[in-house]
Amino acid sequence: MTPVIWLLGLSGSGKTTLGSLLRLYLQSQDYDAEFVDADRFRIQHGFHGFSREDRIQNIDAMRDYVLELHDQGKVCVVSAITPYACMRQLNRECIPLYKEVWVRCGIETLTQRDTKGFYARASQGKIANFTGISDAFDEPSSADLIIDTDKHDLSDCYVALRDLAWEALQEGERWTSYFSLLNGSLPEVRVVGASLL
Repeated sequence: MTPVIWLLGLSGSGKTTLGSLLRLYLQSQDYDAEFVDADRFRIQHGFHGFSREDRIQNIDAMRDYVLELHDQGKVCVVSAITPYACMRQLNRECIPLYKEVWVRCGIETLTQRDTKGFYARASQGKIANFTGISDAFDEPSSADLIIDTDKHDLSDCYVALRDLAWEALQEGERWTSYFSLLNGSLPEVRVVGASLL
């Protein structure tokens, strides 16, 4: 059984950077890893709206896609704002070995990072439905890991994420062995590349 590492948080918090680094690490360790980025997924699948209903529909579609990858035995790394608690609850209910990572960053730092000025414009009422400003972001209450990117450098943030992923991979191997003993229906999965960077 392979894990799904789902990075969530406000725009600009560092989800995509960390998720991309984790994907590269997993691939370097010979895992079949897939990185699913919400912005790219939205464009590729024609999701253009930003209402609450639009956002829920987009995450529902992403969840279905990730489940397909999971069924293929891929280790999935997801980067998506995932602003509403109901989305995350469905993730926990539907995705086996789901690991939720809140990539947290304060609005002041996000505004400073935002070279395109989206946060400033949203604060002035010029952008509607902008998560964290003019649309809700329900703070996660049960994340498996919180990474504060405005308090720690990229290296420390990456190491924390990598260690969580490694623990999840070991947990997946234990579950696979357990189910194999029960009914012999699942193939044996061998953890490759045990050494950490």
